[in-house]
Amino acid sequence: MTQAPVTNLPTDEVLIELAEARALALLEASIADTSRAEASSAKRLARLLADESGRDLLLDLTDQVLRIRNPKRAARRLADLTAEGVPASLGGFDRFGLATLGKIAPAIPGIADKAVDWRIAKDTAGVILPAEDRAFTKYVRDRTADGFNLNINVLGEAILGDHEATTRTTMVRNRIQRPDVNYVSVKVSAICANLDILAKPESMQRIKEQLIDLYRAAAATTPPTFVNLDMEEYRDLELSVESFMNILSMPEFTNLHAGIVLQAYIPDSHAALETLIHWANERYRNGGAPIKIRLVKGANLAMEFVEAELHDWPQAPYPTKHDVDASYKAMLETVLTTADRGAVRIGVASHNLFEVAWALTLRDQLNAHDIMEIEMLEGMAPPQSRAVRNDAGELLLYSPVVAKEDRDASIAYLSRRLDENSSPENFLRALFNITPGSPEWDRQAEWFRNSVRERHTVSQQSRRTQNRNTQMIRYPVDGTFVPSVDTDFTLPANRKWVAQAFDTTTVPTPSLVETTEQVDAAIARAHAAQLEWQTMSFAARRVVLAQVAEVMEQHRGETLAIMAKSVGKTVREGDPEISEAIDFANYAAHSTIAHEQFISDGLTWAPHRLVLVAGPWNFPVAIPNNGLVSAIAAGSAAILKPAPEARAVAAALVSQLHEAGVPQDLVQLVCTPDNEVGKHLVTHPGVDMVMLTGSLETAEMFHGWKPDMYLNAETSGKNAIVITAAADIDQAIKELVKSAFGHAGQKCSAASLAIIEASVYDDPGFHSRLADAVSSLTVGDATDFNNMVGPVITAPTGNLKR
Repeated sequence: MTQAPVTNLPTDEVLIELAEARALALLEASIADTSRAEASSAKRLARLLADESGRDLLLDLTDQVLRIRNPKRAARRLADLTAEGVPASLGGFDRFGLATLGKIAPAIPGIADKAVDWRIAKDTAGVILPAEDRAFTKYVRDRTADGFNLNINVLGEAILGDHEATTRTTMVRNRIQRPDVNYVSVKVSAICANLDILAKPESMQRIKEQLIDLYRAAAATTPPTFVNLDMEEYRDLELSVESFMNILSMPEFTNLHAGIVLQAYIPDSHAALETLIHWANERYRNGGAPIKIRLVKGANLAMEFVEAELHDWPQAPYPTKHDVDASYKAMLETVLTTADRGAVRIGVASHNLFEVAWALTLRDQLNAHDIMEIEMLEGMAPPQSRAVRNDAGELLLYSPVVAKEDRDASIAYLSRRLDENSSPENFLRALFNITPGSPEWDRQAEWFRNSVRERHTVSQQSRRTQNRNTQMIRYPVDGTFVPSVDTDFTLPANRKWVAQAFDTTTVPTPSLVETTEQVDAAIARAHAAQLEWQTMSFAARRVVLAQVAEVMEQHRGETLAIMAKSVGKTVREGDPEISEAIDFANYAAHSTIAHEQFISDGLTWAPHRLVLVAGPWNFPVAIPNNGLVSAIAAGSAAILKPAPEARAVAAALVSQLHEAGVPQDLVQLVCTPDNEVGKHLVTHPGVDMVMLTGSLETAEMFHGWKPDMYLNAETSGKNAIVITAAADIDQAIKELVKSAFGHAGQKCSAASLAIIEASVYDDPGFHSRLADAVSSLTVGDATDFNNMVGPVITAPTGNLKR
């Protein structure tokens, strides 16, 4: 019979008192059990983390010097970093040694390189473990003898291609099959390259194939190895949770014990937790094995912040550490009080002694010893780990292992941990010098009490609430610049919205202007409209431009579909372009404020009567719209002459301007063939300025036709990416591939040349990883969301070259 969870808990004040007493006992026990070497190391690290310049130097040594494979180059970088002195927080011995080494490093690069390697390896030996067989076997044997359980996490380079994903899966499988390993962790992003929630069915299928392989390997061992599905990025949350449940629902895995991680710093984890508990309850009631949910607070805040900033989204994690602490306790209580007893085991992963004490207090009150496990990071706080192990009865250590050839992966891990632990509010930073009754202890205790009380009220609603189906976006009419927000495709409503737009949108087919008389008539209408428009106040123009931005927002899905179907622009590349086009409209409105000031200062000027915008096909919305809205703001008329491939997009764009209130004749679409009619339009005496985005040859051709033409031309060039030995090679390869092949390789700033420092270029691994990343790109029809690169559109031959 299934046993319902127990919910009869004492009051919060009673629980707080019990937990604080336990936390104090854990701290006192850890201090008493701290060796002289551990105390010295803790003091050193406390000084370093408290000193910004010391932290920066340590991060630079880790992230720069260690990355460089060439000893001479690494020595020069070390000399540069220490040239202005070494922070006192490093301590006398290390400070003198590092300063001296920095001065002589260029003369003895090989020795200096080994010295830095040795020192960093010595300081991090207990944090990152060797993957090589003999050393790893000894580590597992020793830690097991010490009474610790181990969760093995295989570190490696970022997964950039399918071959790397297969290799990493093999590495994890090999750990699973070892007789001395019974618990491993793996992320979906570590076994599958280029996952994209927008292509959810295809991404889910690839995850399924890799995870099934690992789960089968786990099930085949005796006893079965426990596989824990780790979590890193918010955008992988839905894929991870659904993959976990879908695969473990397969009959062959009904009796397999497995686990998943949820991050308390993401409010969305609460809904995911409820989903997992409901599913686990049903699985258990039907005779299936229990699952484990490992609760962590989250360690990728910087990455999530950057992701949000790039797209003008609110960051997915909570805005404050206090919210995260309250969320963590709320999630723990949810599991303990809503999961059927036996259906869900809970892993409490934390170095915060208050959190650990709180969890152990709840465990005792609810008699939940059989379903709760405390977890810590290997090597981060050994005395505290021993104290918790002794109190809890057992402790699981999260143990990252890395092979020597994957040194860069350990650098990334170390950099992230240093950044995480240097936060002033982080308990682990305080733990290195905290004592009972100290001001820091009292401060941490107060934060703990507040988080216990706030666990009842902390928001569990996602901070990402964008819904393109229902949200009506308004832009200010006073010229205040407000950036457009990219579409957040992690949200199911937005994926449904874009799919529906692709299903229902028809590509327009604008008519050709095939005679010079038609061109003359269009220009005459434009001149007449401009005479009236130039009398409009700047305030009135701002209103229209704000409406342009709003209408473009309303038609975002339709425009995405037209771009994909006509010029091969993928959704991932098209959506930011539409945001840029909308930003141009808002900026044009904003620019009129300066015009008003110039006029009030006595400046007199007259706008161009007519601007011809000759737009490109590779950016068919943003670039043409910049010319159109700038002309509108200035009081000019404009004609859009699109590239032949982009006529459908241009038709949609001009239609949206008209819908927003731009007079029909003020902005016109004139699609001419690439013959004398097109030349007549470009050289027409009624055109005061030509705005061209295209090739240098086209610009020269225009000037050849009309030497006195007022031509504002943006012409393409050849760009290069420089990759040095100090670069993050994972990121460098990723950005090189994105720049070279994104937008079908047709972006004006596409990287056509990589200038690579010799030590990187000579590394065969760099070439193989770059080739893997490129060959793993999916190329094809842009209406298929699984394709990362759209087809290259071949421009037809004609007199007007683009």
